[in-house]
Amino acid sequence: MTQLPTWAWVAAVVAGALGALLRTFLVRSLARHVFPLGVLVANTLASAIGGGVVGLRPVIGPGWAFVLIGGLCGGLSTLSTLAVDTVELRLEGRWRVAVRNVVVTVVLGVAAAWGVHALVS
Repeated sequence: MTQLPTWAWVAAVVAGALGALLRTFLVRSLARHVFPLGVLVANTLASAIGGGVVGLRPVIGPGWAFVLIGGLCGGLSTLSTLAVDTVELRLEGRWRVAVRNVVVTVVLGVAAAWGVHALVS
């Protein structure tokens, strides 16, 4: 693993906080009615950004890749919220929506990462 400079660690902390704030904004703006749309958007957006960063890593370098993937995308995306929303849907007796939540989030996330990577590579 490449030794990262101190600035990258500090910037990753700031980017992580910004990502978490953006996720909170998305979750609250797209409040769950039938489907936890805010978490889906946050996770898909983080996946798209991550895929783009992987494609641009040779240009931007490992420090910025760490800041954007480890910091911004790490704060923006959330497996725990996906898991809790899925459990709550199941507890409400909405098991089909719970399964759809997991499948759609994973499929869109991988598609977004792959698609943006292909665009920038």
